[in-house]
Amino acid sequence: MLDRTVLDAIEDPWRQSFHLCPARGLMNDPNGLIFWQGAYHVFYQWNPDGCVHQNKHWAHARSTDLIHWESLPVALAPDAVYDAHGCYSGCALDFDGALLLLYSGNVRDEAGGRSSYQCLARSRDGLHFDKLGPVIDGSPSGYTGHFRDPKAWREAGNWYAVIGAQREDLSGTVVLATSPDLHDWKLIGELIEPEESCYMYECPDLFVLDGCSVMTCCKQTQEVRAGNIYREDVAGYMIGQMDLGHARFSHGTFRQLDHGFDFYAPQTLLDPAGRRLLIGWMGLPTQPETPTVASGWTHCLTMPRELTLEGERLLQRPLRELKHLRGDEIRMPDVEVEAGTAISLPQVPEGAWELDISIEASIDADWVLHIYSGEDQSLSLAYEGGQGRLSLVRHCPAAGQIHERKGCDIGFRVERLQLFVDRSSVEIFVNNGIEVFTTRCYPTSGPSSPRLTAAQSVALHDIHLWPLAQRPA
Repeated sequence: MLDRTVLDAIEDPWRQSFHLCPARGLMNDPNGLIFWQGAYHVFYQWNPDGCVHQNKHWAHARSTDLIHWESLPVALAPDAVYDAHGCYSGCALDFDGALLLLYSGNVRDEAGGRSSYQCLARSRDGLHFDKLGPVIDGSPSGYTGHFRDPKAWREAGNWYAVIGAQREDLSGTVVLATSPDLHDWKLIGELIEPEESCYMYECPDLFVLDGCSVMTCCKQTQEVRAGNIYREDVAGYMIGQMDLGHARFSHGTFRQLDHGFDFYAPQTLLDPAGRRLLIGWMGLPTQPETPTVASGWTHCLTMPRELTLEGERLLQRPLRELKHLRGDEIRMPDVEVEAGTAISLPQVPEGAWELDISIEASIDADWVLHIYSGEDQSLSLAYEGGQGRLSLVRHCPAAGQIHERKGCDIGFRVERLQLFVDRSSVEIFVNNGIEVFTTRCYPTSGPSSPRLTAAQSVALHDIHLWPLAQRPA
């Protein structure tokens, strides 16, 4: 088995300080999130030999606190006939004292056609994995080669799995399968009615939270608008009730999980305290190269987030353990920002930092929080009160990001913002995680003070800033 744990991480000023990122090469989907034998395990898609979407391995990291991560030997490499063109996404399972990986093996023919195999691998020590081969041999009747990303769990003495699928009519859905032993699987139904524009659902995850069934998944759509093909890849969730016996998922609308520019392929795990934790990929299937490709690495994972339900919304809150990264607090007095003026917030440190700020303003007030301001990189969060819209606006020519804007309509007053800034990323939590904005960013100048500009009067209070730094485990 390929062991690349000895690779030294590439030096780069944009290299993250507290987010998981690859030593080199390309990282994408988080896989196999699990707490097993006293530690958290995160696997992820990795091309160790380049910054392109090829040659997908499963890299492996382990932590006892979700803050400090130890790199472990590569778990899976595409070296078998059933996964020769990539070990694609899947999950990790604790069974009979062993750590099992259920993953999709990807195979391409000379014409570019795709075949998919759902495969098992097993480890007794959590370090070295033996492949057991396919347990679902190819795509079932009625589905194309886009049949992948199993997420399994055990319930009432049986194993169940949700799998992303594309029907032969090229519409996307999520199927439910069951097995008594993880080896013999039977499809028992589809959980999502296909939409006309949706050609694939990827990376499904189904779990129970506060008595409700929650499915997270990634919806891929393609539409023709004014003669042009428009593709969109969105990670979202649906809340409802699952009837396993009849393979029915009665659910509400599909809601977007994150409104930033770089968020996809989330997966969750249940920790020993009963928390449902989520980690996503800071990237998208189709996007320009990141500036770090020039240094030989690209992409990273989000920080872990704690999930809770509030009515029909899935809330994402920053992992509470992140408080252990905080340095000395900088506290700014409460301040009134008069209409048509701006206020500078505390000077931020080099590297990573956290800002927590509360806002009082009329619901129709307009204001902008400028996180970065410069010709090389500008990033801001803009609230347009009259339209009830909150948007992330970025401009970074080095990354091919030219005056981009992405946002969402909100039906509430923005009262609190929590920002977690690493060397090349920003994650913004609005009102304790009702909405989240995640993006990569690539500043080339030194740190400066964020500032807030207000079209109408705004009051800021409880303003806290902390430098964030890794400490020895």
